[in-house]
Amino acid sequence: MTQFTAVDPVLAALLMAVAVAAGLLRAWITHRTAVRTEEEHTQRTRIAVEGSAPAHRAAVVRACADLEAASRARSKSMRGLAPRRGCN
Repeated sequence: MTQFTAVDPVLAALLMAVAVAAGLLRAWITHRTAVRTEEEHTQRTRIAVEGSAPAHRAAVVRACADLEAASRARSKSMRGLAPRRGCN
């Protein structure tokens, strides 16, 4: 028969609390990153629209959305690549 080793309940509670805190921190960072990204996108679009004629504003917003989508697609594809080193 195998021997059962009891785990100290205080240690188990502490480990669970650390795991929960880490999960909450990760969720909060993910949320804040998404919020900041949207704020920056809105600010860039607002700046672009301010300098345009009313008749061209829809086209400016569409162009900003296309650029934003292309930028996000490029950044997602670049995440898996290793940083480039100098030529040897």
